[in-house]
Amino acid sequence: MLRAKALVYPKTHKAVVNYANYLNSNPLVHIEHKEAQRWFFSAIDNSDYWFWVDVPEDENWSFRELTDGDS
Repeated sequence: MLRAKALVYPKTHKAVVNYANYLNSNPLVHIEHKEAQRWFFSAIDNSDYWFWVDVPEDENWSFRELTDGDS
C-alpha cells in the first residue's frame, strides 16, 4: 500500500533548520500516522527522520495533504 503524502513548509527558524538538515529542503513528506490533534510525517529522503505537526494549525509548519487530484 502506498503511503499518503503531504507538502510541508517551515514557519519558524527551528523548522527552517530542520527543513534544510533533515528534509533536504524537499517539502514532500510521507504521512505515517494521523491522530485527532497530531499528524506524524517522515522525510522522503531521510526515512529515519520523523516529526509531527499539531492539527489543525501548527506553529512551526504549514502543511497540506496531497490528494488524487493534486499533480
